[in-house]
Amino acid sequence: MDIGTILLIVAVGAGIIDMAILLLGPRISNYDTISMMMISIGTLAALGSVVYMGALIFGNQFGYEYVFLTTNSTAPWWLKVSSLWAGQSGSLIFWTAISFLLLMTYRIAVRGYEEDTIVYRGAVILALQTILIAANALASNPFRPHLGALPPDGLGLNPLLSTIWNVIHPPIVFIAYAIAVIPFSVKLAGFTVRSEERNAEPIPILESLTRFMTVASWLILSLGIAIGAYWAYIVLGWGGYWAWDPVETTSLVPWLLLTAYFHAKAIFRNNDVLRDSFLVFAYVTVIYATWVTRSGVLNSVHGFSITLVSWTMLVTVLFNFVLATVLTVRAGYVDMSDDEDDEGWKFFALSNLRDFSIKIALIGILVVLTTSVSGVVLPAALNLVQAIIDPVGFTESMVSIGIEFFRAGFYAGSLLLVVSAFYCMRSTILRAKLKSILVLVLLGVGGVLAILTVTTGQALPTHYWPANALIPAAVFGVAYLVVAFARTIAGRESGAFTMRRMGRLMLHLGLLVLLLGVFSSENVVIDQTNTYLNGDSAELGDSGIVVGVAEISLIHWVNQYDFELRVLVQVTEGSSAWLGVIVIKGNPQWQQVTQDVYVQSSALRDVFVSIRTFNQLGPDTYTVDLSAKILPLVSFVWLGTFLMIMALLPLSAMEFSDFRKSLKAKTEDLYGQEDEQKEEEIPASAKNE
Repeated sequence: MDIGTILLIVAVGAGIIDMAILLLGPRISNYDTISMMMISIGTLAALGSVVYMGALIFGNQFGYEYVFLTTNSTAPWWLKVSSLWAGQSGSLIFWTAISFLLLMTYRIAVRGYEEDTIVYRGAVILALQTILIAANALASNPFRPHLGALPPDGLGLNPLLSTIWNVIHPPIVFIAYAIAVIPFSVKLAGFTVRSEERNAEPIPILESLTRFMTVASWLILSLGIAIGAYWAYIVLGWGGYWAWDPVETTSLVPWLLLTAYFHAKAIFRNNDVLRDSFLVFAYVTVIYATWVTRSGVLNSVHGFSITLVSWTMLVTVLFNFVLATVLTVRAGYVDMSDDEDDEGWKFFALSNLRDFSIKIALIGILVVLTTSVSGVVLPAALNLVQAIIDPVGFTESMVSIGIEFFRAGFYAGSLLLVVSAFYCMRSTILRAKLKSILVLVLLGVGGVLAILTVTTGQALPTHYWPANALIPAAVFGVAYLVVAFARTIAGRESGAFTMRRMGRLMLHLGLLVLLLGVFSSENVVIDQTNTYLNGDSAELGDSGIVVGVAEISLIHWVNQYDFELRVLVQVTEGSSAWLGVIVIKGNPQWQQVTQDVYVQSSALRDVFVSIRTFNQLGPDTYTVDLSAKILPLVSFVWLGTFLMIMALLPLSAMEFSDFRKSLKAKTEDLYGQEDEQKEEEIPASAKNE
């Protein structure tokens, strides 16, 4: 048996022993110390498996199937690093190592409070989740040998993944996914006790750790999704940053649940089951998103084929879903029986405009969330049944839900988010009545634009009527929040200037800027394909933007999967001109064609140019069909994302600071208790002496 497999078995075994020790608890002498020893062994074994896999990759050990499929002897060091998570087996052992580190972090942070029910049960749940991830890594068999003769070289990384973005994007997403397990475990443990017990004198270190991990998970996942979208847009050349691909969509679901949790905190102040259920199911959907990637039951440019781990991950998803659902429903039922005045029914009560706007925003998030979940779950379930019935031929009859379904939910939810942005921040710029009139007028203008778009077929400003209906309100919403932001900085708004207040302002401003960018850029106004010879050019509609071809060079041609073509493109607008190179080539080892597109970006629009096809007319004479799109306000997508991430950085720093303070307070608290106990044990006569 390979040493890497042995290390994974040791990690799983140590996790199982640790959980058994925890379940037996006080029946074992010094059980907490023995438990920490098991966690340390499991963590070292998990880290050892990652280091060992890295050594195999850098050592070009192509006798291992995973190494053979993800690298070769000529790959640069940074691509070899990315090979660790480029395949499903490597990504799972990477996730296993992070999970064990988080388990150890939790146990060290709360050590001394093991007698607390929530701390104790949270440790059990966290250990269970770590075991499940490690077991899935073991099921993926990452250290299996390559069948057949020893290959002289590896196949190399998939050409689509041979980029610096593959070094950055996947580990960020996996870290965000893994971090979500701590809030999940703590909140789910809280659901096992009555409300008065979980809310009576909470342990500061447990609360601060959970808050910090929640904010960190949201922040890191936001960064990971943004980098993935930029990678798809700039490098992969898919023509856009978001295509509602199943894997893209499922990665958005945990982010939506975390975002919903932050809104629910302001609404369900006393009903912690409703509030914390968003955190619990955020991690459940993390596992679900991982299963979608590895299931092979949905058509996706990201997905892997069906393997054993597809089924083990499905079992993990179903187990966590049932566990979370049963405990959440039970906690809600028990709380309702304890308190007839259930806050959940107060959701629709009108208290003040700000609270009502937060409720509207939460509904908007839930609309997008429901659309995203149902649009993936339903076809996945149907395809899974078909895969069980016909495991060989099911791929030919796979079903999926069209992009228009997702767009309908997105724009319906965005309507509520745009409207709520006018009310969620306290500002004296406009009175409530005037603000409401303005919102109604803006929605009316948007409605007129939508009707004209449908009846005339004109771009007003896009060809998609839902986008046109929301653009006026989004534009004025951005302007309103910019002014509110400036007035707050200048001290002209009522209330104290705090980092949390500025963070909320920037967060909502970033969201509106992002949505405005999506409304404008997703609905392309100009998209045309022209055939070019050397020196040819063509204007894109009536935009005044001209795309020309300065040079076409066929570097080599063997067959449709072994060639390279370079096109020197010139984009001209007025007196300005830009040159760029488009490269399209076949990759014979992967039977795949890849393309480096050209994107000419400016503040208000991008020109996206890619190759459709090319033909040879004669010796060294070629024509090339170029697809060119004008995407307005794409920069707003990246700017909005940047603002949202920057808004969470101060909050993350504050939560981390609170966590550090709680660690210090915990030390003083525990040592203080020990000193008091020792003092009580000293006989009175000794004290007198």
